[in-house]
Amino acid sequence: MKSILLGATILAAIGANPVGAATLIDVQDVGSILNESLALPAESSPGSGIGFSEFFEFTLPTTETVSVSMSDSAFSNSLKIVDGVLSLNTETSIGPGPLFIPAGALLESTPLVNTPGGQSAELNPDVLAAGTYFTELAGMSGSSPIHLAIDGTVTGVSGVGAAATPELSTWAMLIAGFGMLSMFGSSRRRTDLNLG
Repeated sequence: MKSILLGATILAAIGANPVGAATLIDVQDVGSILNESLALPAESSPGSGIGFSEFFEFTLPTTETVSVSMSDSAFSNSLKIVDGVLSLNTETSIGPGPLFIPAGALLESTPLVNTPGGQSAELNPDVLAAGTYFTELAGMSGSSPIHLAIDGTVTGVSGVGAAATPELSTWAMLIAGFGMLSMFGSSRRRTDLNLG
């Protein structure tokens, strides 16, 4: 499967497809995130003036707050992605090969904005349940055939809402503490009665 994707990438890069007609699809799994930040695999946009989509899948082992960001180093307008959009989606299915395009419901999206060093986009943190998701970067490559290195991260922070629900060990310690206070109070009461 990787050789098919590699071949499609090379063909797109050398201009074997008509300008504007090709869509480069590259599915990569960044793994399971839990209290960490995982780098999106660095990818390149296709040659000049070609529409493309990059899909990066990830899974959550538990409920997490997830943020997604990406950037590229396009320093001139001819190198920048045109109409670029970064999105976060639930993944409900995968299409047939060789493209294996993930499908699901859109959760959030944001356009790429120009920065002094190129372009960037960042999705607000979202509370996501355990499951499979994908982030997509889509747009049109610039008018120059020079490729853009696309990089980014998916960050997850677990324990959303956990502070409101103590764990069993916390409850056990709390009950033991109340029990000791009760014993201390009753023994002190007995001592006071014996003295009086």
